[in-house]
Amino acid sequence: MINRLSKNPPYLFQSRHGIWYARIVVPESQQGILGKREIRKSLATRDRLEAVRKSWRVLSQLQNVAEAGSLESIESITTSAPKELASIASPKHDASPPKLPRLNQVVEEFCQEKLKQGAWSPHTEQVNRLTFKDLVVLLGDIRLNQFTLAKALEYKRHFSTKAGLSVSTVNKRLTRVSALLKWASLHYGTANPMTGLSIKVSAKVKASKARDALSESKIKQLFRDIPPTTEHKMPYRAWLPRLAAYTGARIGELAQLYLDDFSVIDGYPCILIRATHPDQSIKTVTSERVIPIHPKLIAMGFLQFVEKQQANGRQRLFPELKKQATRGYSHQVSKWFYAFKAKLGWSERDTLHGIRHAVATQLKHKEFSSDLVAGLLGHSHGSITFDRYGKEYKVENVLRLVKALDWSDA
Repeated sequence: MINRLSKNPPYLFQSRHGIWYARIVVPESQQGILGKREIRKSLATRDRLEAVRKSWRVLSQLQNVAEAGSLESIESITTSAPKELASIASPKHDASPPKLPRLNQVVEEFCQEKLKQGAWSPHTEQVNRLTFKDLVVLLGDIRLNQFTLAKALEYKRHFSTKAGLSVSTVNKRLTRVSALLKWASLHYGTANPMTGLSIKVSAKVKASKARDALSESKIKQLFRDIPPTTEHKMPYRAWLPRLAAYTGARIGELAQLYLDDFSVIDGYPCILIRATHPDQSIKTVTSERVIPIHPKLIAMGFLQFVEKQQANGRQRLFPELKKQATRGYSHQVSKWFYAFKAKLGWSERDTLHGIRHAVATQLKHKEFSSDLVAGLLGHSHGSITFDRYGKEYKVENVLRLVKALDWSDA
């Protein structure tokens, strides 16, 4: 059955008695003053179409109440048109078009809906809100109907001509704003002037700008210069780069490991990449996987390190890492490595994530099947069959893949 209320725009609310209300989300700056996240006004009707007609006048008045920061005038809001507009049949008294909401209100409604859907992580919400804040600062808190193609081009020119911003970064901004306006077009009937404004990039340029895989020589250099595996104070600095090189796992996946994420499967010690604890997360469903522990890691004493953490009553593998609200457990790792790589003489494009790319490159050169490599890395295979049943790879087959990873003399 189709949910009839799902088609209602966010500015309308129907009570359990069937009465329609107009409502707006109070801007964040005014929520503390008014003590409310949203304010409503009864439209005194049970008819949806009549409610839509009445709402436009009421919404603009509610917006004025929110901006004034006082609820005293809310009782004076009327759902009927002024006397001079009472006779709409007369051309002399045509009502002017209702005012559409301003950007700040639309942004808040859009963000709240995404959060209710569970569509955004804390980091995604932060990035989107910063983008929309910059949008309002640049163009002003204009009404939706004032967001014209000229305004869209002004926004694009501002960031596309800004020094230090890559095409990819600019396009991400354009895409976020376009998503906001696409949502607004469905709810308020406005156009989306951001459509088609992304900067087109040729395949050659995309390839040249892709994040670099670390070379084998750099991985060897990294292993020589990071702390030894006997490091006690910050053991993540010793183990995370080595784990990444011999598993292909994401740094965030490894940084959040609990000790119960280690298990013996088919007689072999394995790492379980999953999200069974409240503070854990994985990128996609296909990211959940089993990775046999490389013999090289075992020779380095990794299993003994795990046992030591257990003996010390630890719950997590790297308890020294503290979770950051939007970046998880990898934030502290990234901060450390950003400073550390300067000592190695590396460039901005050399990252710990480059180890993961190096793993994929090495296995590709050794001609392993793409679906097996995707299973190890936690990528989607692009196949319903593999995506659904990819977790059932035998440990012995994945171990064969893991053992092929060779950073000789590292």
